[in-house]
Amino acid sequence: MPSISALGSVSFAWLHAHAGFSFEESYFLDPAVRFRQDAAINSFLDERFPNDPVYNFEAGLVQAEGRTRPVMLVGGLQPNLILGAALGAQFVFYGDKDPDITPAPLADADAADRLRQTDWAQVWPVELFLRQLAELRESGPPGYALIPPFFWDVTGRATIHGVLTTAQKLVGEQVFVDIMERPDSAFDLLEAIADAYERLIRLCSEAAGLPVTGLHVGECSGCMIGPEAFEAFVLPVLNRMADRIGPVRLHTCGPSDHLIESFTKVRRLAALNVGSGTSVRSIRRHLPDLRIDVIPDTTWITSQTMREVGAWVRATIDENAGGPLQFQYHIDLGQPVANFLQIHRTLRELGFECGRRRLF
Repeated sequence: MPSISALGSVSFAWLHAHAGFSFEESYFLDPAVRFRQDAAINSFLDERFPNDPVYNFEAGLVQAEGRTRPVMLVGGLQPNLILGAALGAQFVFYGDKDPDITPAPLADADAADRLRQTDWAQVWPVELFLRQLAELRESGPPGYALIPPFFWDVTGRATIHGVLTTAQKLVGEQVFVDIMERPDSAFDLLEAIADAYERLIRLCSEAAGLPVTGLHVGECSGCMIGPEAFEAFVLPVLNRMADRIGPVRLHTCGPSDHLIESFTKVRRLAALNVGSGTSVRSIRRHLPDLRIDVIPDTTWITSQTMREVGAWVRATIDENAGGPLQFQYHIDLGQPVANFLQIHRTLRELGFECGRRRLF
C-alpha cells in the first residue's frame, strides 16, 4: 500500500475564537510564556480532536515526528518576519490572529547592501533569541529540546521563505518591476537574501546545538512569475542553497502547473508542498517518486460538502499514482471543521491510518 497520510493544524485566529487563547507579544518573544500556553493549547486540542491528527503547528512547517518529545520554541515566528524586524520593521502583534511586520522595511534602501552588511548576531530580535538560547542551554528544564528561530521541530529541517517571497516582503512589489527592468539588480537582491538566510540558519543552529539536516523553502510568490523568470532568478539561488544547506522541501501557494517542469530542475528536491490548484497528476508525470504534500484550496474547501471533499481525496489519490503523499491543512476561522476531518474519514475508509499521536 502506498504511503498516504494526513496532517492538520489550527490557526491562531481559530484558537482565539474557540478557546479564548490570545497571542500577544510575550507569546512570541518569551519562550517560557510560549511553553506554558502551548501546553494548554495542546491539552485543548487533545480533547477537541481525540481521534484526528490536528495539532498546534505553524501551517505546513512542522514535522510530527519531530515533536514526539517536549520542545521549547525560541523565536517561533515566520522567517521573513524575523528578517524584516532585524532590518528595521516593527512587529505587529494582533492577539487574535497571526503576527506581521510593518511593510517593506527596505523599500527606500540599498537592500542588497543592507542585507550583506548586517551583523545578524548583534541586531534585535536575533540577539535576543541568541541570548535566550544560551540561557536555556545553561539552565533550562532538563529533557526539553530547544528549537531555535528558523526551525520548528527537532529534525533539523530549517525553514525560510523563498528569496522572491522575501524580496516582496522587504521591498514590496517593486521586485517584480526590477526583474523586468533591472534584472541584474533584482538577482543581486535575491542572492543577498539567500546569503542572509544561510548565515541566520547557521547562527541559530549553532546556538541551539541543532544540526541542520535540510531546508523548507516557502516560495509563496513563485506562482506569480513564469517559468523563464523562475529559472533565471529563483532556480539558481535555490540550487545554491540546496547545495550548501541540504535537501529541499519546496512550497508554492497558488496554481503552479506552469512551473512543474522548472521544479524538476531543483537540485536535491525532497518534497513538493502544493495547493490543490496544482495538478498532482502532472507532478507525478515528471516526478514519479517524489513526496507530495497537497493542501486543499481554502476557498474551495469552505464552500464544499463533505461528500465533495471525500470525492476530491479519492481523485487526488488516483492522480497520485502510488507515490508518497500527505494531505495537509490549516483550519482558519470561519471554515467548516467537518470538511477537513472528512479528509481523515475518507482515508480511513480506504484503509489508511489516520490516528492521533501523542505529541508535545
